Amino acid sequence: MPAGRNVVILLEPLHRHPKAWERPEEFDIDRWLPERKKEHHPSAYKPFGNGERACIGRQFALAEARLALAMLLRRFAISDRDAYRMKVKQTLTLKPEAFTIQVRARKHHERGHFTPEVTEQVEESTVAVSGVALTVAYGSNLGTSADIAERLAERAGRSGFTVTLTSLDELQAPSGGALVVVTSTYNGKAPDNAQAFDAAGISGFEGVRLALLGVGNTTWPTYQGFPRRAFGKLVGAGAVPLVERGEADADGDFDGDVSAWTAKLRAALAKEYGATSADAGPRYDMEVLTEADVRPAIVSAQAVPLTVVANEELTGDPTGLWDFSLEAPRPGVRSIVATLPEGVTYTAGDHVAIFAKNDPGLVEWALRTLRVPREQVVRLHARGNTHLPVGTPVTAGLLLSEFAELQQVATRADLARLAEHTECPWTRGQLDAVDYAEEILAKRVSVLALLERFPALTLPLPVFLELAGPIRPRYYSISSSPLASPGQVRITVGLVEGEAWSGSGDYRGMCSAYLASLQPGDVFYGYIRVPGPPFRLPDDPETPVILIGPGTGLAPLRGFLEERALTGGGAELFYGCRHPSHDWLYRDEVQAWETAGIVRVHTAFSALAGHRFVQDAVAAEADRVWELLGRGAHVYVCGDGLRMAPAVRQTLATIYAERTGGDGEAWLHGLEAEGRYQQDVFA
Repeated sequence: MPAGRNVVILLEPLHRHPKAWERPEEFDIDRWLPERKKEHHPSAYKPFGNGERACIGRQFALAEARLALAMLLRRFAISDRDAYRMKVKQTLTLKPEAFTIQVRARKHHERGHFTPEVTEQVEESTVAVSGVALTVAYGSNLGTSADIAERLAERAGRSGFTVTLTSLDELQAPSGGALVVVTSTYNGKAPDNAQAFDAAGISGFEGVRLALLGVGNTTWPTYQGFPRRAFGKLVGAGAVPLVERGEADADGDFDGDVSAWTAKLRAALAKEYGATSADAGPRYDMEVLTEADVRPAIVSAQAVPLTVVANEELTGDPTGLWDFSLEAPRPGVRSIVATLPEGVTYTAGDHVAIFAKNDPGLVEWALRTLRVPREQVVRLHARGNTHLPVGTPVTAGLLLSEFAELQQVATRADLARLAEHTECPWTRGQLDAVDYAEEILAKRVSVLALLERFPALTLPLPVFLELAGPIRPRYYSISSSPLASPGQVRITVGLVEGEAWSGSGDYRGMCSAYLASLQPGDVFYGYIRVPGPPFRLPDDPETPVILIGPGTGLAPLRGFLEERALTGGGAELFYGCRHPSHDWLYRDEVQAWETAGIVRVHTAFSALAGHRFVQDAVAAEADRVWELLGRGAHVYVCGDGLRMAPAVRQTLATIYAERTGGDGEAWLHGLEAEGRYQQDVFA
């Protein structure tokens, strides 16, 4: 098929193709059981399309369908008394024609709890070896893969392996033994600490037994892109698979995926290197010390102190501006300026990785729930690697404030550990019978919430610390230029607040709440991070730039505007928010730059009549955008990566197609390759 030819896919015959489907004309709902879906040909079923042109409403539609069906089936018994045979009616969508059902309310006894069939479990194997080399390597941006790798390394060390824990970039070919890799991906690219591994050729892995777990999210079209590539690269260098490559989906049962793959790995290690009983005691033990023994603990080897200069609210009072039932106002946005230590520099477009502390109210709740005094001083001792301060006297309050994630969702393994710490049969029964997916995962229920719900649980602090993960850094785009204020950095922080999904109290984002509470003179810890790929202005200040970023997506774009105000050159800004009197961030500065001729501003206000979004503002200025692109303009998009960024991309592709008749998506790929289309987006 020659390049450039238009192709029309007929979905209805595709979905009934005999080469892809057994008994294609038969309705068989069991085709969609999770274990059966893996048998489907990847191109046999495309009701929503796929790739970057896929339906952006897919996840909402599927979630809405699940919720609607669950609510209906719980309350009503539904039957098809006429044995209906499918006759398709086509309007905007396909639907059955003249299909009626009989419905009656379910009786109380018909609403019993459904107990799902338990899938086959891989037997837990405890390995005890001596001197066998095991390398655990990770590729991780946000810390999830690194945390999984750390736990695997810790347990392997307890089992007698000679363990090396390293990032993929620092991985050296082992002389033998086993290699375990846990890695994520970002838009199909390698994580920050695996990019050198991805780019370089490797050798010397002959005979090394390999196990690899890929972490990702199936809502992204590049799901498992880098893990597949890394697995193939290592096998090509001579590594021999010990277990099949694993996949953990953050949009599904992530904990279940990780647990199942880990169990297979342990079973394979037991078979390969021999299995006997090993010490499976608690990871930590603890001694209580006096206040006089306390010494400061190091927050992070990477972190440097940043001193707050200013912390200002950017949003205004929304009262009376619009109907909140249509769209809620923002909880708040803070502009924070901090002083950098001597010698620390950055470039406009970089990030600050910030190590936050837990909210004092949340820490008090944790201490109360765990029944531990705040000022109790302890010294932790750990077996293997850990993120906690070991061998250092520290108060329980400091431990929970600065080293443990208190709001992370409880895992299935956590439920099992909790059941071990109660003498109450009723409590154990409740924990055993809980519907994990519906009652824990969907509602984001934490271990602390479970301790509060079941007061008969008595969880020792060392065990809780073992269940809690480390406080990971949060990334914020820098909103300033070092040319304007050398030695200072500005960040824009959108507050995350709302009713907790668990139904217990309110939820506040950990880092945003922490930063919002800081006062001038306060110190927080972080480091400068260059995003991959870098988010950078063109070297020539005369090169036109098109800046697109609604809401807090303006954060790095403000830094670009501040730099252009000093270096010369113009900019075109497309900015969207709810209401200009409520959440137009940095409004006075932006309008002053516009008056000075630095930038032309195009706005979109979703709470005003017409409900314009930023992509609509781009479409309205299609001629101007096309003119700038013809002059070599660079495009920068920042903000929501699930809805806004794809919508803006589609708008630009349409502008190109309407003016050239060409493939807009291929054109955008070309701009990306040239560095003229850059994104700094978040999920």
